[in-house]
Amino acid sequence: MRYKKDIVYIGLGANLRQLPYRNTMKMVESVKKRIFKLGLRIIDSSNYWQTYPMPFANIPKFINCVVKCYIINKKAYNPYLLLENIKSLELEIGRKKKNFDISRIIDIDILDYRREIINDDLILPHPRMHSRKFVLFPMKTIAQNWKHPVYKKKIEFLIIRIKSNQILVKK
Repeated sequence: MRYKKDIVYIGLGANLRQLPYRNTMKMVESVKKRIFKLGLRIIDSSNYWQTYPMPFANIPKFINCVVKCYIINKKAYNPYLLLENIKSLELEIGRKKKNFDISRIIDIDILDYRREIINDDLILPHPRMHSRKFVLFPMKTIAQNWKHPVYKKKIEFLIIRIKSNQILVKK
C-alpha cells in the first residue's frame, strides 16, 4: 500500500497546440501519457478546465488539469531532480521559455511534493497555487480533503478566499 508521503500533485496547462494534435486538450492528454518518464504514475486526474487568460485577453484560452501521482522510481525521489526532468520533458514537447504567464505549448508544475515545504531555488508547495482557481478547482475534484502544507487550510477555504474574477469552464 502507498502512503500519503508518496503522493505528488502536478498541474498541467496549455493554450497552444502542436501540429500533431487537434487541440490543446489532446496535447495535454499526450503529456499525461508521458508522465511515467518523470518517475511518476498517475492514479487520478481531474477533468479539464478552460481558463480565460488574464490579463492578456488577446491570446488563446488555457486548458488546465491536475494529476495525482505516486512516485515510482528514482527519477522522482527528489523534488529538484523531478523539476529538472519536468523541464526536460517540456523542452522535448516543444516548450520555449520566453515570457512569464503567456501562451505556451505546455506548462508542467509541481503543485505539492509529498507535502514538503521548500523555500530556496525551488519553492514548494507551488508559490501561487493557493490563489489560482485553475489549480484549486481541478485539484478539489481529486483531493477534496487536501490541506495546503504552509497555510494549513483546505481547498474549499482557499477557493473562497480568491478575489480574482477569473472565469473557469469545466470541459
